[in-house]
Amino acid sequence: MIGSMRKAYSMTSRFVWVLLVAVVATMVFPSSVSASTQIQNTRLVFEIKNVPSIPNVQTIQNLQNPPPPATPPPVVVDPIVINAPILQDYLNKKGSPLAPYAADILKYENWKLVLAISNGESTLCKKQIYNNCWGVGGAWNMRHYASFTEGFADVNRFLTEKYVARGADTPEEIVNRYVGHPNANWVFAVNKILAEVNQLPLQN
Repeated sequence: MIGSMRKAYSMTSRFVWVLLVAVVATMVFPSSVSASTQIQNTRLVFEIKNVPSIPNVQTIQNLQNPPPPATPPPVVVDPIVINAPILQDYLNKKGSPLAPYAADILKYENWKLVLAISNGESTLCKKQIYNNCWGVGGAWNMRHYASFTEGFADVNRFLTEKYVARGADTPEEIVNRYVGHPNANWVFAVNKILAEVNQLPLQN
C-alpha cells in the first residue's frame, strides 16, 4: 500500500511539474503564443483596388479611327445687309434724299426700275412734292405719300402688276404708257441710273 501511495505521489508531482512549466512558459513567452494563435485564426484576404476597366471593341475602334470634327453650319448673311451700305453710298454721292432708305429700297423685286424712274421724273427725288418722286397721278392729280418708303412700295406694286407682269420691263417698253408719249430724255435718264446701279458690286 505504501508503494501505491509513493507511485501516486510521483505521478502527481510530475503533473504539477509539467503544469508549472507550461504556466511559466506562457508568462515568459506570451507574444509567441499569441502570434501562433493569431496566425492560425487569421485568414489571408487580398483586396484589389483601382483595377482599370477593359475597353470594348467599339471603344478601341473609335480610338483608332476618331470621327471627323463636326463642320459648323455656314453663316448665311442677308444680301440686303451687305448691299444696303453700297447703295446708300451711291445715292449719297448722287445727292439723293433716298439714301437713308437704301435697305428698304432693296426689299422690292423691281427696285432698280423704280429707282431709275425716279431719276426720269424727279432727278432721284431731288425735285418732288408729297414724297411722290415718280409723277404718279400727273400734275393735276398728284398722289400723296406719307413717306418715300410708302411711295416706293406703291410704284413697285403697280409697275410689277401693269408692266413687268406683261413683259414690259425696260424704259423703251414702258415710256409711252407711263409718260403718255415718247420721251427720249426720260428714257435716257432712266437708262443712265439702271446702267450705274448694275455696275455696283451688289450681291444677289
